[in-house]
Amino acid sequence: MKTVIVDKNKIEIGIKNSGITIDDQHIPFRLIDMLVLCGDMEIGTKTLITLSKERIPVLIISRNSKNFSLTLPLEAKNSDLKIQQYTSATKNRLEFAKYFLEEKVKNHSKHLKSMGITTDTTNWLQKINNSENISGLLGVEGSFSRIYFKHYFSTLPKVLHKGKRSKNPPLDPVNAILSYLYTYFYNLITARLYIYGFDASISYLHEPFRSHNGLSSDILEIFRSEINKKVAQWFLDETLTSDDFTKKNGIFLRYESRKRLWKEIKEFGNSLMPKIDEEIALLRSAIS
Repeated sequence: MKTVIVDKNKIEIGIKNSGITIDDQHIPFRLIDMLVLCGDMEIGTKTLITLSKERIPVLIISRNSKNFSLTLPLEAKNSDLKIQQYTSATKNRLEFAKYFLEEKVKNHSKHLKSMGITTDTTNWLQKINNSENISGLLGVEGSFSRIYFKHYFSTLPKVLHKGKRSKNPPLDPVNAILSYLYTYFYNLITARLYIYGFDASISYLHEPFRSHNGLSSDILEIFRSEINKKVAQWFLDETLTSDDFTKKNGIFLRYESRKRLWKEIKEFGNSLMPKIDEEIALLRSAIS
């Protein structure tokens, strides 16, 4: 996935010669699968419409890193796939939900094992297999996540966290960057699902809720452990420190620190998105 990230202030994004212009830089459309815009900049309706025609999603992130907005191409496609998706969500929801949770447990247990922490994966998988409804699965997921994060936070300096998961708002630096990356990849997954023809709001493990794209969250569950691992690495090697965060109605990544971190995020995304695309392809094959 070719992601172009623009994090600048007082610039204008335009269109010229089958590509976008950023100051004096020109990037052809063929080199852009996803455009990420951050900071205070100008982009006109003509540019947004052209990007839509070129099937390029645009992810906009506020300067304070709190708010995300995703603009998707306006097109209807793959109605057959959507019908198959709706049918599978109606007839085989529990089966698919178990798959997503099983993959989450396997990957998170593998991450814990890499830290020298052993979990009874077989027991957790048996609990998933024995669950008779979505509510039961979510109960297993909640219990597993609490144990996982208890171990996860124990491997990081106590000055960086409060020992548990917090969000809306995050209350410490570790939770702040976890939430930031979860939201970032949730939106990238949403864009990929849309481009492939899925309805991202029709989910299996997660309950449909207002504007939440539950299918994006289903797929994200499989990869959260890789995000967690990367976050721990950044703090342990001091790519990130507590000085990179600001406290205002919660703890959030500083604008200057985010700009510095984009290279790391992009490299990580380049390694993770092909795996996400594979998972989307597997889902498409499974429901067809």
